[in-house]
Amino acid sequence: MIKQSKRQLEIMKVLQVRKSCSVIELANQLDVSDETIRRDIRHLATTGAVEKIHGGVMLPHSSLEPPFLSRMQEQREEKLKIGKLASNVIKDGDTLLIDNGSTSCYFAKELISHRNLSIVTNSTEVARELCSRNYNRVFMAGGEIRSDDSAAYGPTAIEFARQFTVQYAILSMGALHPEQGALDFDLAEAEFKRAILPQAEKIIVAADHTKFGKPGVVKICSLPEIDLLLTDKMPSEDIIDQIGASKIMVAP
Repeated sequence: MIKQSKRQLEIMKVLQVRKSCSVIELANQLDVSDETIRRDIRHLATTGAVEKIHGGVMLPHSSLEPPFLSRMQEQREEKLKIGKLASNVIKDGDTLLIDNGSTSCYFAKELISHRNLSIVTNSTEVARELCSRNYNRVFMAGGEIRSDDSAAYGPTAIEFARQFTVQYAILSMGALHPEQGALDFDLAEAEFKRAILPQAEKIIVAADHTKFGKPGVVKICSLPEIDLLLTDKMPSEDIIDQIGASKIMVAP
């Protein structure tokens, strides 16, 4: 993935909130010339991160994920299988960091029979499933709660999660691309996932086959950084080469 400059990342932050914006508005907000913004937009457009429109820029339609409840229903059977597979990897007493991706939420539902788990999460859905059950301990990251998925994001949630060291980070991903790596479509979600990677001994990614080869917007990590990929179908050879066949488990 072509590296984005600090200013281009600021443009992406604005678009994550507003979805589209004019060149003049971006120039005023970032205190640079219109031509500088146009150069940045051209660069971002060549990577597929944005789409140019008359007088401005917008996120590409393909990157606008549907609301969380709709995502929970997409590839539901595949996510159920992956969630069950993930739960088989986890043992009683393990320490986990779980994000708010839809596949991660299915994984949490499969953990209800486990005991003495310590779970750190920014997801109210994950916390609700696992708290006050079988002597589990759940630590919920604070901060602003989003209306779409009732999850906490932002600096407060990140700083909270960084206090913990865990055995496994269980992460959903929006896309797995052989050159671009593991990516997401939402900047706040990606920032949270990136921040918690160093807190875990092992990074487990739970992603169904529809994420393979799909271009994303915000990079989270390279594919070789993934310690275990849990999925429903074997990915293409170029993805296998990056992750390693021994680090991929396919749900039956």
